[in-house]
Amino acid sequence: MPQRKPVLPPPEPVRPGVRLRAAAETVLTGLKAGVVQADAATTLVVGLAWTAAMGETCQVAAQVRGVRLVIEALASGDLDAAVVGLERVVEALPLAPALPVPRASGERG
Repeated sequence: MPQRKPVLPPPEPVRPGVRLRAAAETVLTGLKAGVVQADAATTLVVGLAWTAAMGETCQVAAQVRGVRLVIEALASGDLDAAVVGLERVVEALPLAPALPVPRASGERG
């Protein structure tokens, strides 16, 4: 007699910008502690790259623009603007709605 596979719980909804938020929080923590990390801009670029790779850029477009402005502020040495920009980005990212997980073909609900 064939064995039945256990029923898996439904996957959690996907929240856009998770990696971008993590990158922003990492850099923001350093800046607030008074530590300007040499790779701060790189950390933010990696967060942007993950966001693009996941196809989430259009879902968090305002925050992406904010991170790009922070990268420019870091390049020009304007740390106050970078901190304010990152605080706004981190504050706005949780407001992005969770998206439902796509259903498998043939599934009805």
